[in-house]
Amino acid sequence: MRMPALLLLGVFTAGFTISCATAPATSSGWTGPETVGRIEHAVIDESSGLARSHRAAAVYWTHNDSGGEPVLYAIDATGRFLGAVRIAGATNIDWEDMTSFELDGTAYMLVAEVGDNFGQRTDCVLHIIREPDPKDLNPAREHTADIAWSIAVAYPAGPRDCEGVAVDITERTIYLISKRTKPPVVYQLPLQPDPAAPAPLAAVVGDLNGIPEPTGPTALINAPWGRYRASPCAFDISPDGRTAVVLTYGEVYLYQRDGAATWAETFAAGPLTLAAHGLPQAESACFATDGRAVIVTTEGSPAPLLQYRPVD
Repeated sequence: MRMPALLLLGVFTAGFTISCATAPATSSGWTGPETVGRIEHAVIDESSGLARSHRAAAVYWTHNDSGGEPVLYAIDATGRFLGAVRIAGATNIDWEDMTSFELDGTAYMLVAEVGDNFGQRTDCVLHIIREPDPKDLNPAREHTADIAWSIAVAYPAGPRDCEGVAVDITERTIYLISKRTKPPVVYQLPLQPDPAAPAPLAAVVGDLNGIPEPTGPTALINAPWGRYRASPCAFDISPDGRTAVVLTYGEVYLYQRDGAATWAETFAAGPLTLAAHGLPQAESACFATDGRAVIVTTEGSPAPLLQYRPVD
């Protein structure tokens, strides 16, 4: 989702980088946000999805927003560009998120072609590719990857805009969050639908509770961090299937499963709120290589990589 507020990125990130370097621990038992890197590769100017590598430590993948090339970009934990992988046969109409997982010993990446600002698309789809070996990446040469399988995305009540997609590998289930409904609604799809059966509709899991809408002067500002502050724009589930991170334009929220609670119960119960990230248009978040810390970045260039970490 592109916004004029990107013009303010340099001002926001310059001041934010200084202020967050000494950010204290939050009352929730998390530190951050702390600037740990910066994406400066000129081609990555609208990071709209972020996922950790399952083949190399401290390597992450990202992609650009709508209208960009159907390409995934690898960066290291400091934001340094490592190389690019083009997905053969795919287009980027409105890529809005990505995630990664390991299934039966193979590392995969899922790219979500699910952006639908006007709620009218009938061609939303999830593409899954095998993750290339980061050792083979070269900043000067683009690789190509084939689609392993694709999953059509359709909702029972008609099209929905979506910018948050995650995989719970413990359940072999994909979860999606609607962006423009109030409250947001969580849906699910099987990670490996039966290819011989009709494509399943995304099933309703329940409401995503606990994200307050902006009020007062903030609600009057026509910017992502203003009236759209509560819109979910990224989503990830920890490798152990116990914690979900939901990024909005204003905040970072953690939904933590207790005991045998389902995701429906967890999303209904509400989140833990971390310190505001302070970015003008944050649209990317994922769990870090250790599966515990959370990494957040924004559209625009250069883009800071921010980290939240639990206090041990």
